[in-house]
Order: sequence, then structure tokens, then C-alpha cells
Amino acid sequence: MTNTITTETLETLLRWSKPEVTTTVRGVRQVRTASPHGQFWSLWRSDKVAMQNLGISPKLEGDSWIIRWYQEPPAAAAVAARPFVLPETKYAWSDEQVAIFKWFHSGTGSLVVRARAGTGKTTTIKAAFSLAREERMLYAVFNKKNQVEASSAITDPRVEIKTLHSVGFMFIQQVWPNARPTDEVETDRVEKVVGMQNPKEVKTQVRKLVAFAKNTLINPTLNDLVELAEDRDIECPQFEEPENGGWDRVALSRAALQVLELSKVRDAQGRISFNDMVWLPCAMNWTRSWYDLVVVDEAQDMNLPQLTMAKAACKPHGRICVVGDDRQAIYGFRGAVSDSMDMMRKSLNASELGLTITYRCPKRVVELAARIVPDYKAAAAAPEGEVISINTSAVVNQIQVGNAILSRSNAPLMPMCLSLLRKGIPARIEGRDLGKALLDIVEKLNARSVPQFLTKVGTWAEKQMNRFMDTKNFEQKSAQIQDQADTLTAIAEGASSVTEIKNRLTSLFQDTDASSKPAVVLSTTHKAKGLEWTKVYLLTSTFNKKRPAGAPQLSPEAEAARAKEEANVYYVALTRAKATLVLASDTQ
Repeated sequence: MTNTITTETLETLLRWSKPEVTTTVRGVRQVRTASPHGQFWSLWRSDKVAMQNLGISPKLEGDSWIIRWYQEPPAAAAVAARPFVLPETKYAWSDEQVAIFKWFHSGTGSLVVRARAGTGKTTTIKAAFSLAREERMLYAVFNKKNQVEASSAITDPRVEIKTLHSVGFMFIQQVWPNARPTDEVETDRVEKVVGMQNPKEVKTQVRKLVAFAKNTLINPTLNDLVELAEDRDIECPQFEEPENGGWDRVALSRAALQVLELSKVRDAQGRISFNDMVWLPCAMNWTRSWYDLVVVDEAQDMNLPQLTMAKAACKPHGRICVVGDDRQAIYGFRGAVSDSMDMMRKSLNASELGLTITYRCPKRVVELAARIVPDYKAAAAAPEGEVISINTSAVVNQIQVGNAILSRSNAPLMPMCLSLLRKGIPARIEGRDLGKALLDIVEKLNARSVPQFLTKVGTWAEKQMNRFMDTKNFEQKSAQIQDQADTLTAIAEGASSVTEIKNRLTSLFQDTDASSKPAVVLSTTHKAKGLEWTKVYLLTSTFNKKRPAGAPQLSPEAEAARAKEEANVYYVALTRAKATLVLASDTQ
């Protein structure tokens, strides 16, 4: 086709805005904007490449298309250099922060930032965005809570703050415009593959395997799923024999693979599952390189599909900055890549900078944390703080509203929470989802009285542990099951009925947010991640417990990985304290 599209054609085609000088990855340029109409789209379809060569760039912003026309600026503007000026602050920027600012301003390639606990990560990123030269930037955050917090801190209009689920949903809607998230569709897919007549437990295990697959793999083979089922102890022992259905791990994996393939077919009602939102664009290659700069936060907690999504969202000549703390990697049990920071650094051939000076923790607390993470440092102006040792039995008598109690597991928290409530002290356990999971167990036990409930809890725990005996995940599973059983036993103390047990689970387990009422917060370390308190009581006896009897021997590599994750958990717990850390021990 002969190219008839010229600059003169474009001048008269649309009603353009006045030119503005802007800075992009290609340098200083002049840009004008306009709204498209039918004739424009006809020309765009006839010779898209010619229009792109003339500097035309259509972008969908919200519900409307905007056409940008980039042109070479006047000579004076072209030679105007962007000076490097530190963002205004009432505090002095550290050398570490200045190095990060310089990369955002004029750096090339990609960057990994290892940001330790309380080192001013959000403050640094907010200021760094203001120095970046890119027009369209993505700040990819871990969850909705992080998105709300970042949106209140970062107001630069060039920056889109999204969870990677929302980015994935955006990609899906480009292909399936009427897509809507609902997990009901996953249930329907499983039932279509497995069959309505098969046992509920089989459907449950297939669905669990599908969920793990979508959070750890992209386009797995049958062998990949069998290995994943073994790793996650997904099985139906009562239905494995041929006369009982033959639902061994291979059969479960084969069904899961069919569900994954069915997930790639457009649902008649436009439904997609929550797990589809990141996995599906990666599996179907629907990702789009829309952003000039992508900043990935909390990268140590992200799984393979999420990291793949973040990388794919960046333009080929754009820049990526990966931010996280590898020593706060404590979510391996739910699919996070254990070495995600190093994996991204190698994949991107990225340079590395650090944020190691904490502005949260006092010097005494930093001394303890630095035994685990040697590069962790206290700010020069940080208060001395205090670290106190007491007996665990004294915690309930001296704690005050606004303090926190942290434990490795939930069970030790329940009796403390009930004791505080009996004393008239407001208290809650962090984690509404934990309460719901325990409530589901209570419903399944279907006990008619509290004594019967306690008996059924013991039987349930024994049966569950036997399922995982001699498996490589026995230690993790047995600890989780025992914690759930002990928590349920503790919450039943003094309850007059099973209904009261259910009511306690609903009322005691809550999430900390802007509307939370003042209370003593009791939390596991995993649920406390991202939170902080002036005074923290740490139940030290719950950390680094010995492996349970009967646990299979680990390889040296697996033992080292286990030890590192336990150290990471303790590091996260220590660094929640802003002034006072109280080490509560059973032997003190």
C-alpha cells in the first residue's frame, strides 16, 4: 500500500491541543493530544506503522481513547537538560536514598532495591517517581490494602497504582470485555470435569490443586501437576482404589489439567475466577507492554505468574524496578517464589541498591534484628529504645490497649485474648480469614454440645495428621493442624454451647484497618507483617520449636531453607516494635 499519510494530513485530521514539552524515555519531545473519530481509526487501520513513525500513539485512558502526537521539539527545548534536584523533605535524605533517586532520574537498565523493614520504602518510592522521566508508570503492589495506602501517598498523575490482579483483569478485559470475577465459575468448571456424582472430597482436592497451579505455574504438564499434588499433599486416600473411583494423584492431576484448559475457554456468562486474574493473561499470552516504567513492590512475596505479569507489562525499552526484602520472605507455603528477588535480578540483568537504615525501630531492637540480618542499621537519630524480658504469665497483667502480642502460631493467643476480655480490656486477634477457616472446621464437625465438640476436635486432628504421616510436608502440616486444634480447644473454654464458640470466632478474629477500634492486638507474625506498634510483646517460646516426632529427615538444602525461613519469621516479628520490645518467655 502506498503511504499517503503525511504530517499535513495529521494536522487537519483532528483538533489538536497546544503543544507541550515533555520528557520520555526517548528524551525531550513535544506532544499534542486529541480525541479520535471514525476517519482517524480508518486511517489507523490502513497504515498503522506509518502513523506510528510520524509519532502517533493512541492510548485508552479510563473509558476514552486519547491520541498523542509526539514530535521533535524546538531546538531550545531539545537542549534543555533536566536538572537533578532532590525532592523537598523536612528530613535529610540518606546516601542510599539519593542513589535510588539518581537511578529514577537518569539511570538505565533495571534495578533491584532490597529494602529492609521500616527503612522508608514508601517515602523513597513516592519521591523517586517525581524524578522519573517516563510518561506512563505502574506501581504494582501486593494487595488492595497496599494499594489504598500507596494511593494516599503518591499523587503523581503519571503513576498508576494497581495490584497485579487488577493489571491482569485489565488485560483480560481487552480480550473478554464482559469478564467479571466470581469464584463460582471455578466450582462449575470442577463439577463439569469431575462430574456431579463424584464425592465432594474429590472435587475439593481438584479445586485445591487448580488453585495452587494457578498461583505457582503458568502452563503446567501433567507431570508438573502430579509433583505439585505431592508437594502440597493433595490426595483422596479413601477414594484411591479402583473400586472407590481410582482417584489417585495422577487422576486428580489429570482432572486439574482439564480444569486449567477449560479456564482458557470464554465462559458464557463472562465469569472468571480470582486466580484467573493473574494466571490467565500469562497462560494465554494476553499481557501487554503498556508501561514505560514498572515498579514492583513486595516482590519477595510474589509468585511466578505475578512476577511474569510485572515483567511483561513493561515496554521492551522501558525500565523495571523491583523492590522488596528477601529476609521478609515468609509466604512460601502459599506459592511465593522463595528466591524471587534474586530470580528477578538475574532475569532482568539488574543492578542492585539497598535501603538498610530503619526509621521505625530503636537501636536496641536493631541490635537484635542485626544478628539475623547483618546489614540492618538504626538511624543515627533513632532513640535507644528498650528490650525487656518477662515471664509469659505476666503479659496479660501489664499489657495496655494499643500494644500488640505476637506469636509464631495462633493457639497461644486465644487464651490470652479471652483473659483480656474477661478483665474488660478490648482485644482482638488479627486475621478475619483465619476466623473463617476455623469456623468452617466447627461447621464440619457438627457437634451438638461443647464436650462432644472437644472430643471431635481431638479425633479430627489425629485423623488429619495421619493423612500426612511420612510425607515431606508432615512437619508443616502437623504444626498447622495442631495449631488449629489447640486454638479451637482454647476458644471453647468456658463456652456454654457450640453456638457461643461460633460467635467467638466471628467476633474475635478481625483485621486492622482505618476503622478499627483501640484494642490489644494479638497476631501471628504472618498476619502482623506490614503493621507496627509502639510496644510489642513477643511470645519467644513459640518460635523455633523443635521438629515434631515422626517428621521425615530433611536434606541439608531443605534444612537450610527451613532454618532461613524461621529466621525470617523472627526478624519480621522483632521489627514490628517502634519503641519497646518485650520478650516473654515461659522460662523467664
